[in-house]
Amino acid sequence: MKNKFSWRAFISFGLSYSFIVIIVSGIILYVAPPGRYAHWVNWEIAGLTKEGWQALHTVFSFSFVILSVFHLFTINWKAFLSYIKSKATSGLNKKREFIFSSALFVIFLFGILFSLPPFQSVMDASEYFTDSWEKAEEEPPIPHAELLTLAELDGQLTNITLEEITNNLSRHQISFSNTNQQTLSEIAKINGTTPLEIYRQITRKPESQRQGSGIGRKTIEDFALELNKDADDVLKLLKENRIKAEKGQTLRDIGDNNNIPPRDIYDLISKE
Repeated sequence: MKNKFSWRAFISFGLSYSFIVIIVSGIILYVAPPGRYAHWVNWEIAGLTKEGWQALHTVFSFSFVILSVFHLFTINWKAFLSYIKSKATSGLNKKREFIFSSALFVIFLFGILFSLPPFQSVMDASEYFTDSWEKAEEEPPIPHAELLTLAELDGQLTNITLEEITNNLSRHQISFSNTNQQTLSEIAKINGTTPLEIYRQITRKPESQRQGSGIGRKTIEDFALELNKDADDVLKLLKENRIKAEKGQTLRDIGDNNNIPPRDIYDLISKE
């Protein structure tokens, strides 16, 4: 004869599983980075994004509540009701415990609401852990920049045009279709990368334009020879633009002394 299905055991197992998931997901969300960074770098733990862990925590929290209600009002309803009736008839005989429990509840409530120590320290610790994930070189240009389209990103960046943005993406073989509809997040997903990497490809200059790629190591004489100009004329041009320089100096040295990027000096020399 088969054993009768035990709802008590079923609910007990369900509560145990839900409790474990709530604890684990709660700890992970406690230390997880803020959404603006998590979305920007596609942050994951154990293959789940922050939204995935939030979904787990939320659904299993509901599951825990629902199973608790069933556990109380179906499986143990009679015992619970009997306990309430006995306390109602005999009166409260644990007054000291009741007072201490109530006082502790009030202390916790007001401590959290008014951000008093040590309760605020718990939240400060969470903020410390969440902020520790962020790196200055990985910060988005604006919060939730992954939601911007290429056209909207163009409006946020002052040193690059939409045409240059699309050219940079094409040069790095990044697939995209519509500059007014596709967001950085969608483009990143299509190309199997992160919005951060898409942004880096957009703002990355060609090799020939990068500081330190060769331009900064060349001297005034080198550029004068390449551009068929006289070195003295180049120095005169720089002086007219209030840039101090000498023949033997490299563009990097000149840039450092005048607080100007070597590329800007090169552009000035080559345009004249």
